Amino acid sequence: MSGTIKELHQVQVHVTQLQLGMYVSALDRDWLETPFLFQGFLLTDPDDLFTLRSLCDHVVIDLPKSRTMTLDLPAMHSSEVVPRPAYGISNDVQSEIRAANTGYRQAFSEVRNMLKGIQEGDGFDAAQMRLAVRACLDSVIRNPSALLWLTRIKHVDQYTAEHCLNVGIQAMALGRHLGLGRKHIELLGLCGMLHDVGKMRVDQAILNKPGRVSTEEFEHLKLHVTYGREELSKDPDMPREVIAAAYSHHERLDGNGYPEGLAGAGLGFYTRLVTIVDAYDAITSSRCYSASNSSATALKILYENRGTQFDEKLVVRFIECIGLYPPGALVEMSSGEVGVVLSVDPAHRLLPKVALVRDAGKRPMTQQVVDLAAEQGLQPEQRMRVARVLTDGEYGVDLEDFTIRNISLSDQLD
Repeated sequence: MSGTIKELHQVQVHVTQLQLGMYVSALDRDWLETPFLFQGFLLTDPDDLFTLRSLCDHVVIDLPKSRTMTLDLPAMHSSEVVPRPAYGISNDVQSEIRAANTGYRQAFSEVRNMLKGIQEGDGFDAAQMRLAVRACLDSVIRNPSALLWLTRIKHVDQYTAEHCLNVGIQAMALGRHLGLGRKHIELLGLCGMLHDVGKMRVDQAILNKPGRVSTEEFEHLKLHVTYGREELSKDPDMPREVIAAAYSHHERLDGNGYPEGLAGAGLGFYTRLVTIVDAYDAITSSRCYSASNSSATALKILYENRGTQFDEKLVVRFIECIGLYPPGALVEMSSGEVGVVLSVDPAHRLLPKVALVRDAGKRPMTQQVVDLAAEQGLQPEQRMRVARVLTDGEYGVDLEDFTIRNISLSDQLD
């Protein structure tokens, strides 16, 4: 009898039939694969409804705990499936990048001031950091490629500030790709921008040391996660997800990370996602002790370590999000020319539009734009194709200079 009563109380529904006021008691996946903090909650926020419809196929609702007055069990079991919500591209990259640049510069200024305040012992204003996130959020929603392009323009002497900002932007782009609601995307941005605040309290000479650090020095650098948790915990309103991401973004699913060696069950969704993005941006950046790698190399490393170091499903979705040929990437063509990827048609992800800037001999050439997708009508031997993704800056191609001259930016990117 108890089983029958439970079945009457618990009803599985397709996510497209969810309504505000329903109590969600179970998902069709592990709760740790979602941004929901509580394992069971009353659905009152449209952002949560949007996110459930994007991440899940079915959920279980608890009828007695639900408050909706439009509960219709026959309708819930209807075969009609409402299309999933999705973010569309409302601006092309060339149109969006000026607004994106304004948001990026505003956010970078806030991140730099935040890090300086911590280093000098003055702390920081969390409200200002939320403004920094929101300065980028609308652009990410309209077209994430514009801000992702700007994250590729890097300066070794500004690594920590740029890295924090870039991780925040890339985390928001992945959240958008997953179909999360805006509040969850914003929280991911905050997690990313604040994940490395503890680095301002470690010995800066060791942090910026060229070459390999000693075992003792590495143990000191590992303290940045503890310092980060301490700094963020000073704010009573700081979301616990942000504190957890700062403290645990060097943990691994297999338990071989630090500071506590937590295994997968101890790592929440936001931390899992930030860990992936943090590694990607670090691998593709030039640092005082290592050269940068191409985006393709970074994605290969993430993929090879999925399931052990990184969440497997999120790695796959991140690779989808970034793409093999992301806008702003430097590529070499099969015919030898070198160019910058301008845009990618989602229907033809392997056939980007490329601005050629070096000829087959790797000499500067009059810029020529080729649309690989438009060449599909040509004979195979006549078509151009991408041979490999290069590291930013190869063959003297300066992405920052290219962006200023070609993408409607008249002022300096800094």
